[in-house]
Parts: sequence; structure tokens; C-alpha cells
Amino acid sequence: MQTATVTYPARPQHADERIIKPSAAFKKEVSKVLGSILFFIVTYIVLVLAGVLLAVLCGYGGVMLVTVFPRLITFIFGAGLICLGVMVLYFLVKFLFKKNATDRSHLTELKPADQPELFNFVRTLTNETQSPFPKRIYISPEVNAYVFYDSSFWSMFFPVRKNLVIGLGLVNAVNLSEFKAILAHEFGHFSQRSMKLGSYVYNVNHVIHNMLYDNNDYGKTLEAWANVSSYFAFFASLTAGIVRGIQWVLQQCYGIVNKNYMSLSRQMEFHADSVSAYVSGANHLITSLRRLEVADTCYNRLFQHYQEWARENLKPDNVYPQHSAVMTQFANEHGLALQGGLPQVSAASFARLNKTRIVVKDQWASHPSTDDRETHLLSLNIPTETLQTPAWVVFTNAEALQRQQTEKLYTNAGFKQTPETLTLNLFTQRYETEVKKYTLNPAYKNFYNFRKMTTVNIDTLDYDRLLENVDTFEKILDEATLELPLLADGLRSDIHTLELIQEARNGIHTFEFEGKKMNRDEAAGLRDELKNELSVAEAKMVAADRNMVALFFHQAEKKGQLDKIKTDYKNFFASAETAEESQKKFEEIRKAVYPLYAENLTLEKVHAVVNLMKRLESPIKESIKDMLADPSKQTLYTPAEKSTLEEYVSKQQAYFANDTFLDGELKLFNESIMLFQGIGADYTFALKKELLDWQLQLLD
Repeated sequence: MQTATVTYPARPQHADERIIKPSAAFKKEVSKVLGSILFFIVTYIVLVLAGVLLAVLCGYGGVMLVTVFPRLITFIFGAGLICLGVMVLYFLVKFLFKKNATDRSHLTELKPADQPELFNFVRTLTNETQSPFPKRIYISPEVNAYVFYDSSFWSMFFPVRKNLVIGLGLVNAVNLSEFKAILAHEFGHFSQRSMKLGSYVYNVNHVIHNMLYDNNDYGKTLEAWANVSSYFAFFASLTAGIVRGIQWVLQQCYGIVNKNYMSLSRQMEFHADSVSAYVSGANHLITSLRRLEVADTCYNRLFQHYQEWARENLKPDNVYPQHSAVMTQFANEHGLALQGGLPQVSAASFARLNKTRIVVKDQWASHPSTDDRETHLLSLNIPTETLQTPAWVVFTNAEALQRQQTEKLYTNAGFKQTPETLTLNLFTQRYETEVKKYTLNPAYKNFYNFRKMTTVNIDTLDYDRLLENVDTFEKILDEATLELPLLADGLRSDIHTLELIQEARNGIHTFEFEGKKMNRDEAAGLRDELKNELSVAEAKMVAADRNMVALFFHQAEKKGQLDKIKTDYKNFFASAETAEESQKKFEEIRKAVYPLYAENLTLEKVHAVVNLMKRLESPIKESIKDMLADPSKQTLYTPAEKSTLEEYVSKQQAYFANDTFLDGELKLFNESIMLFQGIGADYTFALKKELLDWQLQLLD
């Protein structure tokens, strides 16, 4: 089948239509959700009737109070009483008039005249999935694709056309067959064979959520009422108390509805996957699901670099070729094959990196795990041939769209002057230089990556004795030793999960450990077992670190470099200790200032936080002064960063004055302590890299 000039991926032949019919699990979840919704409706009707009764009684009482005692004070109290009843009832019915409009500011609408091949592609696909054509098609910059619509209470009863959003970061990461599979999944949610009841349940859930949590306007109305007089403030406070009680009741109902809806939502995802497999082949959705995780990681990694480079007034001319370059580098870093310029990712690609053994089924997750989705798709057994053609071929003048979306990303970037754009070549050179700067020699096989090296007492190290059993580089870094950092990370993660389960902070009652189902009562004992395993793993890593130092001391002594290597290790360990202390200072002050950004503080509390900031930043400023005076660290920051740090340490900041936050000073504070933490870590890493690189030259 053809669109205008693009080959349309063929659908599977002889696929069994039964796979897109509602499953037994789906029907079961629908029944549970309907039951919980019925429970909510009954509860809500009772509350509304109580609200009506309260409004009638308050109205009657207010009128009678004014009639029997016609004075100004009774008029105020009567009006307050009437308003109390009205406001409580209004809270219960306000959601009927609420429309939830999706923010479109980050989206760009496409028109059929400008993108004929894309619209033909989508039209063909909607026919295959038996779903309505989107009301509008938008593009966005990120790695994503989704369907949305503006909902209200009435959208449960009247059909609402959906809008399609295609993230160009996603387009950048898939071939044409995978692009079809992803869009087919989205349309699968609203196909004629898809669960319309599931969509209805979604709307009900959305309405309940809005009634409970979207109360900004209602809160402002109460506040305005309370500000009229102290008498009205009393009734507003009383109204707020009654509303909080109603919310508590509704929240209990919402928890039941939402928990069941999340379970239904996971079944809806499986169903949409089945629709996608039915029209495009299961293999293409599997490969795209895996690669999009990598694509999203690389997209975020790209912008982490540009966030740093913004201090140098730099931005990309076209983010998408640069995104591809980061994906290519990621593939090389992790040994992934490339096909059609795209990393080939499978379930086994990163399995070695994940050593966790505890599996918790998240009852609040709206989507199944990728592993579960892949298992489901494989069970359908519907493979089709892959078109390796890049998905960009369905877009007319793709490069213009890419540059347009790149500019949109930087609309509110706030550069101090017109930024310089980096072309693909300039970006690649700069990016590869930075990657190399922060990459340890592959000879160490990632053993020293992302962990602290054991501090060794250089003066008392008996390196000859340590080398009696392991006397070569290969013996020290054998396969079992190389697994230790990953094993330790997995154990720490599992121990943390067990502690949360044991404390009942996450609502989890059961979990699986190595395929065995266990309950919360068994978490404490298992946690202690894993702690013992962690102690053993950490002791083995310490031994390996000491053996490695011993090996290179022995080699250095043979080549007359013993004094140099001892000095280098002492300098590195001293720097690592300083960096660790700096990290503690950084974390302490970040924790101290967090309430300024996350909480609605009283004036007294603001002053207390600011005073704590000033006390904690004093030693940090002294450390920054020492850092700026150290010639060995001058290459670690740019002239602009140096200027920022010098401005920060040159005077005492107030941060808050005349009941107003001083945004400029707070911005300077945040930039400076981030630089303080980053430069210290960079310096220690540079010493580590230099030391590890140099000592390899000592090997015979």
C-alpha cells in the first residue's frame, strides 16, 4: 500500500482477529472499576443531599435570624450563614462546569496542505485500526507520542474527538515500521474494537480527581470572602473545615476508584499493544519500546550538556542530528549494534547492569513494565518484515521542522546576549571531548566507574605480601571481581526497597524475591541477609582495590617510580576526602533552602531559613576562595563561571528584604553552590583519571 511517495509498511497476513477482542482480564478489571465507581456515586449522592440539606438549613437560619433580630450584626451573621451553605454545596457541584484544557504552548499544529504524506499515512492507519481520524495533529520536540483531548463532565456523555501529538525526538529514534507500530498503539486506545467503557472510566476518574484536587479558584473565592471582615472570616474558616471533611470522605473513595482504574489502565495498554501488533506486527513495537528508553536517556543527556554550555552562550542549530550523534556514542559505549543508524536494543542489552532481585508489582502504575509488555507481544507471535527507512520520510521538509522545534525549545532560554549556535560537527567535537574527559580507561572494564576508590594507608601498605596470590592485572580484575560493583548496587537497591516495605510507607504487602512470593513480615529477615551479602561484596571490593594499588606499587618500584606513585595516591585520597566533605556541605545547604521553593512559609520561617543559609554558606565561601586561588584548578571553570564565583564570595547576600525575595541573589547563590560542588567533583575525577591512566604505563 502506498501513501503519496512513501512505502507504507505492510500489515501482517492472516493475523487472528481474536487478539483484539476484550480479554477476560480486561472484562474483570472493568467490572471492578464499575463497582468502585458505583460505590463512589452512592457516596457522592449522599454528600450532595447532605449539602442541599445544609444549604436549606443555613438559608432558613440566616433569613430567620435577620427577620427576628433585624440589626446590622445579625444581617452579617445571617449572610455568612447563607454563604456557608451555598459554598459547601458549590464545592460539591463545581466540577460539573469545569473544562480541562490541555496546555498547547509547547505544541505546533500541522496542516494537511503542509504535510500531505504524514496525513495520508495517519489516515491509512486509522482505517486499519478502525479508529476516528484525529481532530488535529501536533508535533512537539521531545521523545514521545500520545493522544489527548479537552475533557469535562459532559465528555462522558458526548463524543470528543482526540488530538494526536508526535514528538520529533521519537521520530528521530525509529524506523518507518516502528513509527507505524507506535501510532497504531495510540489509535488502539480509541479504535472501534477498543474498550469504549475504558475511555468512559478514564473520564469518570478524571472528574473525581478534578473535584478533589483542582481547587485553586475555590480557595481564592473563600479567601476573598474571608478578607471582607473578621465575621466572614469565621464562616469562611468553618466552610473550609466542612470542605476538608468532605474531601477526606471523597479521597477514600478516590483511592479505591483510582487503584482499580490503574489496574484497568494496564489492561488497556495490553489491548492497545494487541491492536498495534494486529496491524503492524508485534516485533516492531517491541524494538521501539526498548529503543525509546535509550532515545529518551540520550535526549536528556544532550540537554544536560547544553544546560552547562548555556553559560557560554551556546545552543544547537538543529537538535535532532545531534541527538542521533549522542545515540551513536551511547551505542558504542554500551556495545550496541547499529542498524539504519539506530541502536539495536533488546531485553538482554542491559540485563547485566541490573542486579536487583526483588520484584514489586506496582498497583498504582498506569502502564505495565516494558518486560511485561514484551512478554505479551511475543505471545501473539505476529512478526512482519521491517522497513529500515527512517520515519522522517513521511514529513515534508523535515529539516525545517527540526530547526523550528529547536528554536521553540529555546524561546524562553534567557540568554544574556544573542547565542552562538553549534553545528553538528562543532557539537560532535565538543561532546566527544567531554565524554572522553569523563570516561575512565577501558582497560579497567568499568570497575572504578561511579564509585569511591578505597582509601589505602600508603605508608603501611605491604604490597609484596598482597601480591603473593594475585600478582597480575588480569587476576585482580577477574570476572567475579568486575561483577562486584553491580552486585553491591543491586543489593543496596533491594535493601532500600525492603526497608520501605517493612515500614509500610508504600502500601506494599507482598513482593517476589528470586521468583518466590513473600509478604511484608518476611522483609526484615531478608533485609538482614542482604546486608550480610553487601558486607561481603564490599569487603571483596576493598581487597581488590588494595591488590590493585599493591600491583602498581610493585611495578613502580621496579621502574624507579615508587615515590611518585605514592605521592600521587596521597594527593588523590586527600582530594577525594575534601570532595566528600564538600558534597556533604552541598547536600546540607540544599536541604536547608528546599523549603523556600517547596513550601508556603510564614514570614518567621522564611527568616529562619535565610539565617540558616547564611550560616551554612560561610564555610562554602571560604572553600570557594581557596579553590579560586589554587592554580591547579583554574582549568576547571570558564571565565564566566569564575566571575560568578568571585561575585558570590565578594559580599554578603541578604536573599530576603522588605518581605520580598531578592531573586538575583538567590540565582547567584544557586549557580555558585552548584559550581562549587561540580568543580570539586571534577577536580577529584581528573586526578583519579590521570592516576589510573599513568599507572597503566608501569605494566610490563
